[in-house]
Amino acid sequence: MRLRDRLSPFQAELGLPAATSSSDPSRSERIARLRALIESVQLRDPASLPARAAPQAEPTASRLPGETLQTASGPLHRIERWLAPEHRHGRVLVRHALEAGAAVLARLALDPSLEGLDLSRMLVLDTETTGLSGGAGTVPFLIGLGWFEQGAFKLEQLFLMNFGGEVPLLRYLADQLARASCIVTYNGKSFDWPLLRSRFIMNRVACPEPPPHIDLLHCARRVLKPRLSSIRLVEVERGLLQFYRDDDIDGAEIPGRYLSYLRGGDPRLLLPVLEHNAHDVIALTAVLWRLCAHFEQVRPGDDPRDHLAYARVAMRAGDLECARAFGEAAAAFGGDHALVGDAFALCAAVARRSGDADSAALLWQRALEVAPCAISAARAHLALTRLYERPLKDLARAHQHAQGTLAIEGELAHARRLARLRRRLERAALAAATKARTRVVCAAE
Repeated sequence: MRLRDRLSPFQAELGLPAATSSSDPSRSERIARLRALIESVQLRDPASLPARAAPQAEPTASRLPGETLQTASGPLHRIERWLAPEHRHGRVLVRHALEAGAAVLARLALDPSLEGLDLSRMLVLDTETTGLSGGAGTVPFLIGLGWFEQGAFKLEQLFLMNFGGEVPLLRYLADQLARASCIVTYNGKSFDWPLLRSRFIMNRVACPEPPPHIDLLHCARRVLKPRLSSIRLVEVERGLLQFYRDDDIDGAEIPGRYLSYLRGGDPRLLLPVLEHNAHDVIALTAVLWRLCAHFEQVRPGDDPRDHLAYARVAMRAGDLECARAFGEAAAAFGGDHALVGDAFALCAAVARRSGDADSAALLWQRALEVAPCAISAARAHLALTRLYERPLKDLARAHQHAQGTLAIEGELAHARRLARLRRRLERAALAAATKARTRVVCAAE
């Protein structure tokens, strides 16, 4: 098809005369035709042209909350929020965290170095990252910080606007760490702080020496794992604080939302991420106080599983009086034989460590009476065997209880124990007989 033929539809659309079929028009005809074409285009009413859709303006995306500060290291986007002293997270006042005792926290964390801390200068820290597995490619794009000022809680969130702007965030974080007496995190010893330390190194920013670190994940695992099916922070909030998050974003979605934002997505996609991070920071203060408050005083109405867990923590911390009090509170619960048996066993261990072997034997006997299975019974028999063999020196009872240790010792150890006790009983009987004969001889003389 020739060019002249391809132009015909466009001429029809514009209302122009069709091209002639002459294969060799004269020069004057061609000029006349071009003049007619130009005149038709110039004089044509624009309203008669086909309507074309106007280009749609791009929708205006909402800005992120907060403000961008110009620092010596570059721009820093910071979101700031104050919580009033009467603010509650669930059923707990956030400011109650200031009432947590450092000595109690040191026992709960099994870290004696925390005893002298000034908790009024604690720094609560939580990060949101581009990945959940860690590694050099994982970047913390949101750092949530919280601390107390004159009884009010200040929440700051540092947001990474692009991958090249980490230095201002890291230097601001270093300044906050320098002023803090300790940092409080949830799994921060294994995830948040190692990740932040690697970012300091990779960005060639001097990595600060962190203050004492309180990882509440370890504390929660010690005392709440027996009662809660999961010790994720949101589950701890529900079980400990009665705080329920509405439409909380799944942590697995967070990296994708941030990457979408970097590709030009609507910043409103990040609002649930900011809310999630804020809840995490605020929750840590309430969890801190709740765990410490429970450890300070035995409340009969609390869950016996918590009593037993706190008793075990106190035992590990070397606080025998506290361990005994929580253990007795757990043993007073009569609904679960396994729990009650474990409570008696713990109280017996406290008595034994205190040097009271007779009380330890009585407590193990009570644990044996409520033993829910053969393994629990064998454990009680073994403890009683050791008590009666050594400190109490009652070989007959030791041999009696040794016959019930097979389920926990195994055949070989069980046979050796019984043989040893029989030999000791025989030697004791022989010694008693010899002594009796000696008395008879002496009396005859």
